[in-house]
Amino acid sequence: MASRLLFVPLVAASLAFASVASAGPSAADKETARGLMAQGRAARQKGDVQAALKAFEAADAIMHVPTTGLELARSQEAAGLLVEARDTALRVMRSPEKPGEPAPFKRAREEAGTLDSDIEARIPSLTIDVKNVPDGQTATVTLDGNELPSALIGEPRKLDPGHHVVVAKAGTAEGKEEVDVAEKETKTVTVTLPAQQAPAAAAPASEPATAEAPPPPPAQPAGRSGTSKVLMFGGFGLAGVGVVAGTVTGILTMSKTNGIKNSPWCSGNQCNPYEHSDIQSAKTMATISTVSFIAAGAGAVVGVVGLLTGKSSSDSTEPSEPAGDQDQSARIEPWVGLGSMGVRGRF
Repeated sequence: MASRLLFVPLVAASLAFASVASAGPSAADKETARGLMAQGRAARQKGDVQAALKAFEAADAIMHVPTTGLELARSQEAAGLLVEARDTALRVMRSPEKPGEPAPFKRAREEAGTLDSDIEARIPSLTIDVKNVPDGQTATVTLDGNELPSALIGEPRKLDPGHHVVVAKAGTAEGKEEVDVAEKETKTVTVTLPAQQAPAAAAPASEPATAEAPPPPPAQPAGRSGTSKVLMFGGFGLAGVGVVAGTVTGILTMSKTNGIKNSPWCSGNQCNPYEHSDIQSAKTMATISTVSFIAAGAGAVVGVVGLLTGKSSSDSTEPSEPAGDQDQSARIEPWVGLGSMGVRGRF
């Protein structure tokens, strides 16, 4: 019982589908196709092949009957599309005859058969041969931008007459040939691939391929380094100035002290206020003398350091000065003048 209930809807649906499928083009579709057929014939009489082809293509897309197909095949033939024209003619010729169909449909099939025989003998063929394909690789071939199956390389290829472009590729190599093929012609075109391009050598991992070699380090001057000279000359110079300043201020301090002790305004450690300025001056001189000798000691230490480091640097390089010149460059002479003092020497 349940199977019968399911069978009834299926039969109804099948009948509805068959009714829709057999309905065919509407009246509006048929009228549009008639207008396109008339438009195509008028364009063909004027010699406008492309306009006629466009109109017949539209009419056949609507009706898809032998008469529209025949006119489309004729327009494709006139446009030089022999492969397409034969395919359309074969479709019309092989379309099944239907009961009660118009007489022009039968004549269209007969004329399509005649057109097919005529076009078949006129279709040219082109064989594409690819040379210099590397071992282990398969060439990729395109004909007018359309890739061909690899099995068709080296086999005759049916095509429309006219100008054609063949491009072959394998690896990094590419070859191109252009050829003109006439009706009924059998032709071979050879595409020779150039030699494969060698891969670019990889740069070492330790440094970039485009990096330039670093410039060589500047040459170190022979002899004492500049820093050692500064320490040595500056230290000994400071020591000399310190000794001179300490000595001078020490002498002045002693002179001031003796003068205060012998002054009639002092008795033992007690002095008249008139001597206070001399006492303060003596103390200042004593302080300056002490500081000067301390600076002299520090300068001597710095000078010795500079002398030792300079000597070590000289031992590691080639000597650049004679021994006599070195003795002269180390000469330091303190001097004392009236109200002034300093250091002089050869550096």
